[in-house]
Amino acid sequence: MMPPKPKHWALLLYLVVFWGFAFGLIAMALEAFHPVALVWGRLTLGAIVMACVLLYKRLSLPKEPIWLLRLLVLSVTGNVMPFVLIAWAEQHVASGEVGLLMALMPITTLVMGHYLLTHEKFTQQRMLGVFLGLAGVALLLGDDWWVYGGEMRLSGQLVTLLATFCYAANGIYAKRLPVIDPVVLSAGSLTVGSILLLVPAMWIQDWSQAWGVATPWFALFVLGTMATGVATWVYFIVVGEVGPGFLSTINYLIPGVAFLVGIAVLGETAGWPQFMALLLILSGVWLIQPRHPKLLQAPRQSLKD
Repeated sequence: MMPPKPKHWALLLYLVVFWGFAFGLIAMALEAFHPVALVWGRLTLGAIVMACVLLYKRLSLPKEPIWLLRLLVLSVTGNVMPFVLIAWAEQHVASGEVGLLMALMPITTLVMGHYLLTHEKFTQQRMLGVFLGLAGVALLLGDDWWVYGGEMRLSGQLVTLLATFCYAANGIYAKRLPVIDPVVLSAGSLTVGSILLLVPAMWIQDWSQAWGVATPWFALFVLGTMATGVATWVYFIVVGEVGPGFLSTINYLIPGVAFLVGIAVLGETAGWPQFMALLLILSGVWLIQPRHPKLLQAPRQSLKD
């Protein structure tokens, strides 16, 4: 692995911006698209971008039945389920708050990995990080239940937390796979997800509602191409050249960007519980980051959003 160069810092900034804005783009696209149709469009556009990358790198998707099954599992746990859950949640929860709750993903991965992976073990510092993250989530849920009593908002928050478990399961499963080019894995999972959602998206979407509405189409295009397809390629470039440890900071930068975008761009409101939860969750994420050099070179990372 080489030391980070200015190019890698620029690519890191790209990931933070587009993955941070992704939650706001979802909220904009939901003005005209059903969550399932939105996710199908996102996966299809992302698959097209990654197909171009495959051609550029002269790679091809695996044809063995066992790999098709593995791609199916990766797609369902890392793309289809979490994307649909997040999109559904944003119908009832502010996009910035959804992005904030998704910051729990590395904490969820740590807890599950402690029991399923040999290199993901608890330390006192990591236990404190898990506690702070859960305290932040409890603050958000408690704010909703006791202060606002918004039943659908609470459902959206819980569905968002379920999406973090999907990502965690996806990451753990990916780390246990035989070695294969990560670009092939990503392109395959996006393609499989697009195929899976094609018929449901065509059936459930009221396409007459979407025609002539420019903003949702623009948001969907940027979400699918820049925040899914290109961002996935950028992610693997950075991991391949400087290692996953360099990207550890995005786990607490992206939720912060998503939270601020919701307030500054979409006009979402936030009170002291949201700001306090932001502090608690991001502090927890910082504490669980691996500090040992060997841990920074841990096996294959989860497929990011």
